[in-house]
Amino acid sequence: MESVDYVKILKNHWKVVVALVLLAIVAVFITSPKTPSKAYSAEHVLMLEGASGSQEGAQGFNNLALAAMMATNDTEDGVPARVAAAIGFDGSPASLAGKIEATGDSSGLPLLHVTATAGTPDEAIKLANAFGTELVKFIDERETADSEAARAEAATESARIEGQIDALNAQIDTVPPPPDVAQLEARVDALTIQLGQAMGNQEAVGAAAKYSSIRPAQSASTDAGFVAGASRAQRSLFAGVVAALLGFGVAIMLDRSDSRLRTKEAAERHFGLPVLAEIPLLGIGDRSRAAVIAFERVPRVAEAYRSLRTALLLFRGKVEERMGTNGNGHANGHHRGDPSRLRQLVVVTSPEPGDGKSTTTANLAMAYAETGQSVLLVSWDLWRPLSPGVFDAEEGPGVSDYLDGHGSSLVRYVQDTSIPGVRIVTAGLGGHHPTAQIEAARRLLEEARTLANVVIVDTAPILSASVTRELVTLADAVVVVCRSGRTTTSAADRCAELLERLGAPTLGVVLVGVPTGPFADYYGAPPKGIKGRFERAGRGGRGSRRSTEGAETGPRHKAPTSRPAATSPSSRPTAAQYRATTARGPDGGRESSR
Repeated sequence: MESVDYVKILKNHWKVVVALVLLAIVAVFITSPKTPSKAYSAEHVLMLEGASGSQEGAQGFNNLALAAMMATNDTEDGVPARVAAAIGFDGSPASLAGKIEATGDSSGLPLLHVTATAGTPDEAIKLANAFGTELVKFIDERETADSEAARAEAATESARIEGQIDALNAQIDTVPPPPDVAQLEARVDALTIQLGQAMGNQEAVGAAAKYSSIRPAQSASTDAGFVAGASRAQRSLFAGVVAALLGFGVAIMLDRSDSRLRTKEAAERHFGLPVLAEIPLLGIGDRSRAAVIAFERVPRVAEAYRSLRTALLLFRGKVEERMGTNGNGHANGHHRGDPSRLRQLVVVTSPEPGDGKSTTTANLAMAYAETGQSVLLVSWDLWRPLSPGVFDAEEGPGVSDYLDGHGSSLVRYVQDTSIPGVRIVTAGLGGHHPTAQIEAARRLLEEARTLANVVIVDTAPILSASVTRELVTLADAVVVVCRSGRTTTSAADRCAELLERLGAPTLGVVLVGVPTGPFADYYGAPPKGIKGRFERAGRGGRGSRRSTEGAETGPRHKAPTSRPAATSPSSRPTAAQYRATTARGPDGGRESSR
């Protein structure tokens, strides 16, 4: 992956990273002490008397490693319990043992280092000396008890052997001597050897391990490390950095597992088609009214749909210049030299419901009408049709009724709208027709071509409705709508494969709901200084020209000064109501209604 890919991942999942960082900072800030805590350590050094090295492999407490283990052995009569009794500690001896570390000397000398760690210097010194003293006592007691037991056992064994030797000598000294005297003398010799070994063991018992204190703890040192001695702010900063790294890893995992399309590059890669327009993401209050406010309230959205209209016009113009017909065999010679006046049938579809297909259809109709062309919008999504109320039209007979009419004229189903140049054929009252004959569909589209320069057909999602698959084969151009952050890669792949198999004249993709970038307000109101100069010029200030031409120099779509309150989709305002709130003033701009 390149660096730009990581930037895109952060852009898509920055909320996860920020949430983890904030959670970590808050948690550490709450749990951290107000003042930095320091750990002090003190060391008590013991020496094994009579030894010349680390005594590795030695028996008993002559082995420094075994002696070190005894320092923290948490038994009923262990060193920690003795220390707790000696210093009057009320807590668990195990907690004391956790503050002690006993190790041999790193240079190989017969030394045992007992290190205590505590929150204050005095406590560390006290613990180190107490553990050192009690460890020496513990080892002395153990060694003394073990030595006495070993001596007693050796003495008992020696006495037993001596008794056996005396008994055998008495038998040998009898008169006359016994016949097996040679065997008795051999037994005496063997017992004599055993007696010597027993007496040697008795003498060896006296060499017990002896430890002594050579350097008691007198001072304590502290290691004010970042974690141990850090302030609350330092701990929070450290936690934030760790959480940011963790959040970045989580963002990468989410990106790898996220199968939704979010960027133009991803949409073009999975659809195998160019992205004709990127529609900016609208505010929450505007999304339910997107079909009627694009050309009234959001200039950047209007420009996006104008770019889509331009792409369709240029595509159609090139086809006409090359073929001399409208692509489906319909002669259109008197418009061949003027692409903006061509008759064109555009089918708008999407892979799945909720991708913004109907909104795109409505705004595209407005964009065409803005050029002065006549537009007929055919609502062929019979399952979830576009509400005709957004164009101030009424629910009435439409496509489904035409399909049931068996030869009735389409003109009777056409309604005028409040948008100049736009007429609409609603979905109708007859419900959906999943098995509609392709001939009926072809007849409806043929008649629609004669009623307007541009026919825009709003269809059901192509992956869900078979009728859409028939309609795309009858179109001059097919536009696929997908929503950023909603349409999945699998749906895009299936849609592209299906359109290719059908041989549909698919022109490209419209990506809806793209987060706005740094140029979001490029088409908005001018900066304050520039706006002020325009206003002064309009009032006849210095450098202004009082003429009727000045009324036409204002922005075509000026941001309104007031905005209707957000409403639910079922009661959304109509186009006429929106235009009423932004009626044109005498200077050619728009002014709020009062």
